[in-house]
Amino acid sequence: MTTHDQENPPPDVGSPAWWTARYAARARRRSRPDGLSLEAIMRAALRVADEEGLDALTMRTVAERLNVRHTSLYRHVPSREALLVELVDHMLGEITLPAPGVDWRAGTEAGAREYRRVLLAHRALVPLLTRGRLLGPNALLAREQGLRLLTEAGWPAESAVRIYLTVTHYVVGAVVLDTGGADRTPGQRAAMTGLFAALPAGRHPLVTAHSALLGGPDGDDEFDYGLRCLLDGIAGTREGR
Repeated sequence: MTTHDQENPPPDVGSPAWWTARYAARARRRSRPDGLSLEAIMRAALRVADEEGLDALTMRTVAERLNVRHTSLYRHVPSREALLVELVDHMLGEITLPAPGVDWRAGTEAGAREYRRVLLAHRALVPLLTRGRLLGPNALLAREQGLRLLTEAGWPAESAVRIYLTVTHYVVGAVVLDTGGADRTPGQRAAMTGLFAALPAGRHPLVTAHSALLGGPDGDDEFDYGLRCLLDGIAGTREGR
């Protein structure tokens, strides 16, 4: 590494500076007759991640899906780390955004459910959400639409931003827990209920008394209840003004 490189290190992959450079590079890129594109690479990478998991996702495995040499991919994505960052944004492109003009609460709720649906459809990518900020074109489009929904409904800019971030972070947190082992099948919920019920009642009177309730809700029920409470609370701040 030269002295100049040491003084001007490349930006961290996924950082604002990195995305700024990526957007500029995209604007300069010209198509080639081989037909290979970033979109095709992302589609192949998503299939690998969905079918084989994140550990199996390499430049070589993606190239094999496309039947090209792996070196051909580097014109579009310079590294596996860059591939992962781009892939998360590609996944976000599957989100169906709320239609313009819809009620802010209905639209925000629908957007949250749709966001969760897409994330649960691509569970292997969920751990990548906590590695950095989402600044790709699809993420920015979702952010723009979410804020427009709120500001057009009359929410002040500061409130609109806070609401958008709060709801988005709730979705991500819930999905991270669900895909990280906190989700419960009917059998797992029954086992939890049995464990709670068998605890010493003198030490855990409420846990044992409510064992069926504690072990009962599934991930969908918990998400729905939490989202309703969150939006009720947000709506209440507006009514109290």
